[in-house]
Order: sequence, then structure tokens, then C-alpha cells
Amino acid sequence: MKRWSYSLAIFLGLLAVSCAKKPTVDDVVKKQVQTQGGAAALAAITDQVSKWEAKFSYPMGDSMVTSTVDLIITYKRPNKIKFEMFNPDGSTASATVFDGANGWQYFMGQSVREMVQAEEDENNATAETWIDGWHDYAAKGMKLELLADTTLEGNTYNVLRVTDRFGNVSKNYCDAQTGLVARSEVGMTDPTSMTKAPYVMAFANYAAFEGFMAASAFKQYDDADALVFEATLKELDNNAGVGDEAFAQPTPPEPAPMEESAPEEAEEM
Repeated sequence: MKRWSYSLAIFLGLLAVSCAKKPTVDDVVKKQVQTQGGAAALAAITDQVSKWEAKFSYPMGDSMVTSTVDLIITYKRPNKIKFEMFNPDGSTASATVFDGANGWQYFMGQSVREMVQAEEDENNATAETWIDGWHDYAAKGMKLELLADTTLEGNTYNVLRVTDRFGNVSKNYCDAQTGLVARSEVGMTDPTSMTKAPYVMAFANYAAFEGFMAASAFKQYDDADALVFEATLKELDNNAGVGDEAFAQPTPPEPAPMEESAPEEAEEM
């Protein structure tokens, strides 16, 4: 009888320790915020400019083609964000911008396309969490649910299902030691079909930039697990003095006037 009582006490003790170690949503969020620099340090960042080398992979004929471009991401509180890609000559190839209220895209310096509501909501949600992550998630109208832990490549991850205030849902794999996101499964609006397309985002090589912990390597995969985009961080500058004009919608250049051709001389009879 004593042996059974002793075994039961050990079992209950181990169970209590196991339950005590199981994290909550707030535990995971707090760990992430602390690793990134702490709530006060994050709040002190009013704007941010990061420069990346980006590569696109796309099919052409029977093969895949890779194109390399420079990418600059500009952010300003409270909810402004711009993704701008550049041609080799330094001109803007494309820009995707959310100015805190409206979103638009700019192509090859020639045309502006207004975003549909779903795209604006996605960019708004991205801007809301660009620096702070899920800090104060309830105040932002977000719902977080902790799923079962997952092991990937030998590492343990706390898995969070996040629903933003617009109803967009993502599944995020947070490193159990640091809280930093290593993988995110999301749906984004395809600008061609205007339907949600599933993507997997992978974040790696986190490093401190002026006290702010950021992923310096990023990869994006489609639903067929094909790599479609990757980027490597080159520079990151916090509180760079970004003005609101950085998010202003440009006016496409006026088309060049057509030259009038000289009238042809009448043929001699």
C-alpha cells in the first residue's frame, strides 16, 4: 500500500510539473516581445527602413527563371507600410503601399491600381504587427489560440492560430525557447484572381539591429511547396525620420505627345 501511495505521489508530482510548464498564449507572446527587445524598446521605434536583396522564381517555358531585385520596406507608425522594388537602373519596378487608410500598387512608373478591400485589410494587419508583433493583441482586436506543440527538424515550436480583426487567419510556429516565428502559414489575396491563395513564409537567421531582433532571411513557398520568393536583409535602420510623403500616391507621368508627321508632297502628274 505504501508503495502504491509513493508511486501515486510521484506521478501526481510529475503531472503538476508538466502542467506548470505548459505555456499559455500570453507566455508565448511575452517571450517573443522580450526576445525582440522588450515592449518599451519596440514602442520607441516610430519608423523603420530595411533594405533587402530579393529573388523571384517564376516559370518560363519548360524551366524556372530567377530574377534578382533590390527591395526596400518602409514602415511608419501607426499603420503605414511600403514595399518597393527597383530596376537595375534604380527606377521603381513596383510598389505596394498602404498609407494607413488606403492601399495602392504602382507598376513600372506607369500606372496605379487601387487595392480592393481584402488587400487593404491584409496590408493593414501586416503594418499593425510589423514592429510590435502580437503585443497587446487583444487591444488590436486579434484572437490567438495555442495549438499543440510541433517538432520541426528537431526543434520544438509553440503553434499559434492567429485571427486578426479583419478575419484573416494564420498558423504560426514560434520557437519554444525564444518565441520568435520560424514559419507562418497564411492566405493572401491574389491580385489576378482576387481570391485567397495559400502561402508558407519561412523566417530565419534572426539578428539584433539597433536592439531590434529581426529575421535576416525570408522565403515564401506556394501551396505546391515551390519557392517563389526569397530575400536577404542587408540593412535596417530604426527611427530613420520617415515622413508621410513616403506613402503618398504618385502621379503617373503624362504620355509623351505624338510627333506630327510632315504632310507628303503631292506626286507630280
